[in-house]
Amino acid sequence: MTEPLISAHDLSTVLGSMREGLQIVDRGWRYVFLNDAAAAHGRRPKEELLGRTMMECYPGISETEMFQTLRRAMDERESASLQNEFKYPDGSTRLFELRIAPCDVGVMILSIDVTEGRKLEEQLRQAQKMEAVGRLAGGVAHDFNNLLSVIIGHSTMMLDDIKAVDPMGEDLRAIKAAGERGSALTLQLLAFSRQQVLAPRRLDINEVVAESEKMLRRLLGEDVELVTRNARDLSKVMADPGQIDQVLMNLVINARDAMPEGGKITIETKDVMLDSSYTTAHFGVVAGPYVMLAVSDTGTGMDKETQARIFEPFFTTKEPGKGTGLGLSTVFGIVKQSGGSIWVYSEPGSGTTFRVYFPRAVGSEASIVEAIEPTLLEGNETILLVEDQDEVRNVAKLALRRYGYHVIEARNAGEALLTCERHPRAIHLLLTDVIMPQMSGRELAERLLKVRPDLRVLYMSGYTDNAVVHHGMLDSGVAYMQKPLVPGTLARKVRVVLDAPLKRSSSPVAK
Repeated sequence: MTEPLISAHDLSTVLGSMREGLQIVDRGWRYVFLNDAAAAHGRRPKEELLGRTMMECYPGISETEMFQTLRRAMDERESASLQNEFKYPDGSTRLFELRIAPCDVGVMILSIDVTEGRKLEEQLRQAQKMEAVGRLAGGVAHDFNNLLSVIIGHSTMMLDDIKAVDPMGEDLRAIKAAGERGSALTLQLLAFSRQQVLAPRRLDINEVVAESEKMLRRLLGEDVELVTRNARDLSKVMADPGQIDQVLMNLVINARDAMPEGGKITIETKDVMLDSSYTTAHFGVVAGPYVMLAVSDTGTGMDKETQARIFEPFFTTKEPGKGTGLGLSTVFGIVKQSGGSIWVYSEPGSGTTFRVYFPRAVGSEASIVEAIEPTLLEGNETILLVEDQDEVRNVAKLALRRYGYHVIEARNAGEALLTCERHPRAIHLLLTDVIMPQMSGRELAERLLKVRPDLRVLYMSGYTDNAVVHHGMLDSGVAYMQKPLVPGTLARKVRVVLDAPLKRSSSPVAK
């Protein structure tokens, strides 16, 4: 008699050690075998299941689609597979992939828990969607900022020219105010698309919370209790202070709006270590030390459909006219551009918690050189202005000439090179758009600095570009101005660049 290849004991050991659940039910729907994983999937001891029917153990199971698939597999003696979301008595759910095969006594069911994998797939799809929307938003903001430069620039200069009692003043002020509101919207779009320029430094988030607390309390009103739980000796992060303040403000305002009848908002900070188990369940997060900023409320909460869209620009659950839908999308962009991550945890009727994780800063405090604010904005230097949009170039030219500068125009890099070659006298500043056809502003600056090493460079753009920034972080020594152009702001920035000590590396920008 031939010895069996594997003993019953060894077979039981193998089946019991499987991560996949294996159960066998007979034709009367009684459990005749379960391994440990199958019992764990059902959250019931094997002793409570063996010898009992599926209907006794799980009332109502015979009405489910999964049971009907089991019945067909048993009756027709054919294999089948499906995904089944199993709801537990406490209301939680897990998603299982079931593979069903007929056997002599009934059917075998192999169950694989795919809950975490499905979550990661959904996070990946969400990340890809947000990336695509971000690119679109950045492109819209770029084009819109050029239009706003014309609107704000000309209305500002016209207001400077007319008398205070001129009836046109009211109309011009309305035009300028509308342009400024549009500028605020584009800044939010740039924040979401991670195309704004940040000025990061070592920062204590506790200080941001402390400085904002008084204003937040006034903003929230008497029916909302604000509680802060700041960890002692909190690690520093590398971030833009103004942007972190905006993150905190938007999260708190969102929490307040979720509590129309009042409630409690809790702000918490602490050092955390995100390990591999966390990063496995959260797509795109790198394991390591972080500083957590959490904002929780006792408000209405959100369902999963709302949570899936909460960071999309212009998505809002508020009534028309009550919000732009850009608050949380701005938060999302700032956090991502700062190298962090943000996650929302919420259930309808159970409030909401936003947890933001910023990487801890490493290294020592870098010295920060503050730009000297000019006392006078006027000057008589020569500026080479390079901008491919005629209307934007014209408004910049008119604004600079009002402050006394001599302006030489060029529509593109080719014209700029030719003009610079033919101009016999000094050119003190190159004011150039970053994104231009044929040659970028960075490449133009590199070419010109070879022949005019004392030339100062000021970049301008409607959105960031890797020519002057890396992941939104401005390179040291690079002067940059965000469009839309405002005459006074432009003149001030030009004066700062011209008055700063000349420090020239081998290249105007880091590559």
